Amino acid sequence: MPNTDRLTVVVSNAADGDLATFSLAGDGTLAPLARYPAADVAMPIAVQPDRARLYVATRGEQPTIVAFRVVPATGALARIGTTAIDASHAYLSLDRSGRWLLGASYGGNSLSLYDAARVRDGDGTPLQVAGGIANAHSVIVSPDNRFAYVSSLGSDRVFSFALVEDAAGLRAREHGETRVPAGFGPRHLRFARDGRALVVVSEFQATLATFARDPDSGRLGDAHVSARHPAVAELAQGHARPPAPAEPSVWAADLHLTPDERFAYVSERSSSRLLCYRRTEDGTFEPAHATATETQPRGFAIDPSGRWLVACGEQSEYVSVYAIAPDDGALSPHARVPGGRGANWVAIV
Repeated sequence: MPNTDRLTVVVSNAADGDLATFSLAGDGTLAPLARYPAADVAMPIAVQPDRARLYVATRGEQPTIVAFRVVPATGALARIGTTAIDASHAYLSLDRSGRWLLGASYGGNSLSLYDAARVRDGDGTPLQVAGGIANAHSVIVSPDNRFAYVSSLGSDRVFSFALVEDAAGLRAREHGETRVPAGFGPRHLRFARDGRALVVVSEFQATLATFARDPDSGRLGDAHVSARHPAVAELAQGHARPPAPAEPSVWAADLHLTPDERFAYVSERSSSRLLCYRRTEDGTFEPAHATATETQPRGFAIDPSGRWLVACGEQSEYVSVYAIAPDDGALSPHARVPGGRGANWVAIV
């Protein structure tokens, strides 16, 4: 775990085409540090497990993956290089070894696998592309590093792949698919630490689906879907975008659990709120609180101590810190500083 006395917050700014960094102190103070050019439409960030490097996928006319080294003493970023790729990735992940990059392409309906070292050297040729995943929106690797799970927003499924290394690198073998209720729109995914549960946020309802997971086989059980949060009761059912809806509708985005897994938070862009869910005795979630935040919040992150939540907004040029109440998960505004334009992703290193 990093030294929580001083953490570096990294925010992707799509409209500015850069990364903004901030110092997050142990008392929740947030201070701007530097800006680092990336490329047009900088979006998802993947951080190496040892936090020595990070990668950002850009989604402009020529999609790229930009690699940075993280300077341990200061949290400064040192650019390694920019590599052109064929796919525009809505989500970028690393496996637990940090050797393999995985990208989910929403428009390409696919999962791509890359050798991270080759990407750093300028080779963006994927090791494999697995297609047929309608509107693939995120990909994460299981805690045991044996399986990858991809949300398919367009087919209301979560696809699973067995990860196998061979002489050619990493391969993803089709392993199964699990349905969520029709109209759910699965978006971001999070594991419980022990790998025995997978939590999925609905873009269209802002609800949470919890799956029991067999850690040996990697198979998912049936989805247990939370009640809809009362804070978004006035919004219509969401749908895949574009096109934009004719009336205000649910448009949930990111999902994170606190380190103790007692609370889950969802960013909801139409209402510009952070929704809090509490874990129940049976391991599923129920609505708890809601907090107004930056306009159109897409990305946010929770620090390793579980004390602070950092959020940005696609239509805001500020970054905010919220204190997380340990007893009930309620959020309290704590700090707010200027950021960039089109802020959409938050990582903490």
